Amino acid sequence: MDIFKLTIFQRESETLKENNRKRVQTIQIPDSTYLSEIDFQLPLAYDGPKGEDGLRKHYTPEHFFIAAVSGCFFTTFSVVSSNSNLKYKTLKISAEGYIGASTGIKIMEKIENKITLTISSTEKKKKALKVLELTEKACPLANSVKTKIENTYIILVE
Repeated sequence: MDIFKLTIFQRESETLKENNRKRVQTIQIPDSTYLSEIDFQLPLAYDGPKGEDGLRKHYTPEHFFIAAVSGCFFTTFSVVSSNSNLKYKTLKISAEGYIGASTGIKIMEKIENKITLTISSTEKKKKALKVLELTEKACPLANSVKTKIENTYIILVE
């Protein structure tokens, strides 16, 4: 079994905020000297902190959730495409997550991934589509959540 560890904490300056919703948290990977810490905040819709431009200052847990699911597709694709001997030029995923309360509680109801794969003219589109579909079925994080995940594939040939 693989184990993934992290620590979430508030910096000393963040513990002094009058409004708890304005606090910024930090993710740190224990015992890592090469991975940067990442700050995150409550979304603006829930009174999270705003930057000088009125926009959010940091990522939110919702961004990380979408990034985890979409990023898992990306890394799984690298394995599946390698095993399938598919040579590709680029892979780009544009993702949007939707929070709703159709179940009676707020949850991430849907993630829409627009996945653009660029292959060379020597590769076959049909094979590329098959690799994308195999990736979708093999992604461990996507298989671990109840969020509906909709993938749209665009295959470009150069």
